[in-house]
Amino acid sequence: MAPSTTNPVTRQGGLALIVGVVLLVLASFLWPGGVLVNPVDQTDFSAALDAAAANASLAHLASMLSIIGMFLYGYAASTWLRLAEQGPGGTCLRLGAYVSMFGWALYVVAMGMRHFSVHLMQRGMESGADQAMFESLAVGTYVSMAGIVIALVSVYPIGSVLVGLGLAARFDSMSIFKLASRGFVLVGVGGAVNFLVLQHVSGIEAAVLLLNDNGMQALGSLLFAIIGVGMYRGRSELTSEA
Repeated sequence: MAPSTTNPVTRQGGLALIVGVVLLVLASFLWPGGVLVNPVDQTDFSAALDAAAANASLAHLASMLSIIGMFLYGYAASTWLRLAEQGPGGTCLRLGAYVSMFGWALYVVAMGMRHFSVHLMQRGMESGADQAMFESLAVGTYVSMAGIVIALVSVYPIGSVLVGLGLAARFDSMSIFKLASRGFVLVGVGGAVNFLVLQHVSGIEAAVLLLNDNGMQALGSLLFAIIGVGMYRGRSELTSEA
């Protein structure tokens, strides 16, 4: 068994990763029109917005939790930069951390736009408001948000593969943490294949590809939680000297 250390920055990063996973999973369950609350086809933008507007407070809460979760992910990734050493593994980890933080920043922007689209729907429900105009603005904002999410979907597989390769290279023996690191590589490859199918293969419903992507994101969340536990426990491979 690898020795443990008690670097406070690493422990904070591990805790941030664990809490971030919890917040993002909670947000996905709370989002109106999503998994639990009035489920609708998320590729039908009008139906998705109507479901969110019908539970506006819950929609705003879910978006805010997602944003906080992303910031916590970003902090955890910043601690990985302390692990990056010389050699191919260190290069992969360093580049993967930067790519991941860029992708998470895109997601924060997307969640801000989702906030605003729900707000516009609420404005349209006010007495005397031009409902058609506000709904049109909300749908336009929501469509633009979807474009940013697509940008994230094109970026996160690259970050996942690089982080996985970088972390896995730090482990000499097999453990659940090395398996989780290799799992990031599989999630990244799967995400890339799913994205390429979405872009270039016709005849497959977008909802099917969205379901596939959600499944890989769920697996990625589990892997993040495992790595977060390893960081919090002070696994030497996940802890820097500085």
